[in-house]
Amino acid sequence: MSHPKSNHERAGQAGWGLPRRIRTIGLAIALVGVALGGYTAGTGQAVAGAASPTEIHLFQKETTLTFYDASDAVIQGYPPVGGHVKEDDVDYVGDHLHHAKQWTVTDHQYCTVVSAPATAECSVEFAVGGSLIYADDFTLDLASSSNSETLAIDGGTGHFAGYSGTYSSTTVGNSNNSDVVLSLHK
Repeated sequence: MSHPKSNHERAGQAGWGLPRRIRTIGLAIALVGVALGGYTAGTGQAVAGAASPTEIHLFQKETTLTFYDASDAVIQGYPPVGGHVKEDDVDYVGDHLHHAKQWTVTDHQYCTVVSAPATAECSVEFAVGGSLIYADDFTLDLASSSNSETLAIDGGTGHFAGYSGTYSSTTVGNSNNSDVVLSLHK
């Protein structure tokens, strides 16, 4: 009969012997390394083919969604012209079917309704390991029945300074959660 391995015996196995928080931070660092366009995490050396776009796949899970009228009072339903929407999400590496257990990215979307019934000017930011990826001033129909959208990424800060690309989002079922693909290039 075999005996369960101790933490010390498991230390050589991937992930074992490390506290969950350290494994999560390691995943975030790996994600940043991938997003940096092909740099090997921790070495600073470029990987062959780094000039091609880098894709980051995320399962985006809504944490808050709030609608406001033009005077900043919280309301139910789509805001009127001059009102706005704030949405915060946590993002897991992968997609809705297969994703990490812990989120490593967060995002925030802010939209102001500019015409009825629900056409809005929006911006979105993704926070990844102390850096940002953002898309500013894009138009979105908040009442659209489409379950997917693609928009331009304008840039980033920190590790993502000088990056651009696209943000593609596909709604998962009848929810406010999405599968997201960030395609980045420098």
